[in-house]
Amino acid sequence: MRSSRLFVLLPLLLALAGCENSGVSYQIDGDKEHSISLLREQNVPWGKVEQSLVPARAPDCQRRVQIDPDKREFTEMKLYVNDTRLYVANQGKNWWAVGTQSCQVQKFKTPPVDPGDLIGSFKKKGDALVFEPVPEAAQ
Repeated sequence: MRSSRLFVLLPLLLALAGCENSGVSYQIDGDKEHSISLLREQNVPWGKVEQSLVPARAPDCQRRVQIDPDKREFTEMKLYVNDTRLYVANQGKNWWAVGTQSCQVQKFKTPPVDPGDLIGSFKKKGDALVFEPVPEAAQ
């Protein structure tokens, strides 16, 4: 009886092992209270990965905004900043404006002509998400 339950549960446990629940933050000016985070959640291994961007400027605001899902294999997300401190995130063909003044995220209908200066990218290294800044010399 016990072995039959284990036999039924084993495929389920293996299937759930392919799920993801991860996140990473870019700390603006090195301040953990002022950041943009990328969160990824996948509840079933065969589904797309749900994603959210979280602009935060504590204690004034923090908002989690669901964005377009990604495929299981992580697609790099680049982060830009312009002169008005508006951030632009780009993942594949999707572009979002990210404001930390009022903690808002809005999808662009068409890619921006000039997204600003590239400051780094959200990437996957091994099993972990990381934010990799652009080297100072390249800025």
